[in-house]
Amino acid sequence: MTTDAISRHNALSDDEFLTQFEECRLDPSLFNHVGHLRAAFLMLQRQPMLIAQKHYSMSLLRYATHLNAPEKYHATITYAVLAIIAARQGVQRCADWRAFIRQNTDMVSNAKGLLAQYYQEETLQSREARLQFVLPDKTTLADMIGAPKKHSETTVS
Repeated sequence: MTTDAISRHNALSDDEFLTQFEECRLDPSLFNHVGHLRAAFLMLQRQPMLIAQKHYSMSLLRYATHLNAPEKYHATITYAVLAIIAARQGVQRCADWRAFIRQNTDMVSNAKGLLAQYYQEETLQSREARLQFVLPDKTTLADMIGAPKKHSETTVS
């Protein structure tokens, strides 16, 4: 990730960025990988996760369609990345998307590697995964979102 990738985003406030994205007026050069992460982070910051997932997913598909590239939309990648952002933000509590990106460089520089921790390549390449969210096949959804593991033994007080 270069400083330039983030500095180009400084021209728009978060509200302007989201509005232009949702209205399909955003300059496509701002909707690179950093732009995807920014939009996802902002929606998760403003809405509960399930609502943000639906809102972001619909907005992303609409924007891709506007750019004549609806085939680029991938439901499983979209939902998985949002789940990872939500889980990390729940722990890190970054003040803004720039701080989140600084603390989570793997999401920028190695998103495919990150998803490979949870999904087989064949799964992500499947038509089913492209069209609808598919659960991780290398780990559990709970592991993906960082949920605490249940202990096999319980203690009685």
